[in-house]
Amino acid sequence: MRSRKRRRKSRSAAVYIPVGIIIILALAVMGISVFLRVMEIEVVGAATYTKEEIIAASGISRGEYIYFLDADSAAKKIHAIMPYISEVRIEPAPPSGVRITVSETSAVAVIEYRDGVLIIDSSGKVLAREDAAPGGLIEVRGLIPMEAETEVGTRLRTPEGGETQMKSLTDVLSAIEKSGLIDDISYLDVANIATISFGYAGRFTVVLGGSGNVSHKLSQLPQFVDGVDRKYPQETIGEINLSDPSGKWIFTPKS
Repeated sequence: MRSRKRRRKSRSAAVYIPVGIIIILALAVMGISVFLRVMEIEVVGAATYTKEEIIAASGISRGEYIYFLDADSAAKKIHAIMPYISEVRIEPAPPSGVRITVSETSAVAVIEYRDGVLIIDSSGKVLAREDAAPGGLIEVRGLIPMEAETEVGTRLRTPEGGETQMKSLTDVLSAIEKSGLIDDISYLDVANIATISFGYAGRFTVVLGGSGNVSHKLSQLPQFVDGVDRKYPQETIGEINLSDPSGKWIFTPKS
């Protein structure tokens, strides 16, 4: 009798132990799967667009498996829909989240295009098409965009042979943006890349010459204008020429 009972107990143990292991493993897998799914989506660095807009553009949704996400595809979707976003980084945020970090660009200049205008950033990226130029942006003169359809989110295109002119434009716009003088510059004329000029402080035409050494010239410009104001009657208008190869700056008042 005892031997039969022992055999029954061993048979029961042989059945229950594997079942128990399976149940434990199933519970463990269910628990782990919760942490492998997107439960929270964080957005960092956004100002122009809301968190909800960026998440919707990415196509990422809660409940997806984190490590199956196609981050490159999601980033491209954001770029395609949101031209003011220049960089996107998408990465897991353990234990159960995803972080979308964005960097935004800013409107710097406006250029005539067909029957309206294009709004561009300092890299020449087209941020918007408008019927009329909004205030506070630099008017680009002397550059004609390509007549072909220009899509928002793409780089401004010029006719064949205009690549050097386009590079000069973006070099100067980038230097102006970094200098903090955007609000003081009304227009930028790049018709002749050897004599690039811009309107400054509502009073001066500044002749840069070429697009080289622009950052240094811009950093010294306010100080030079202070010297002009000490020497000439207040609000004197005229031309500031910075194109001399020797580095000499010349102010010519307008009579």
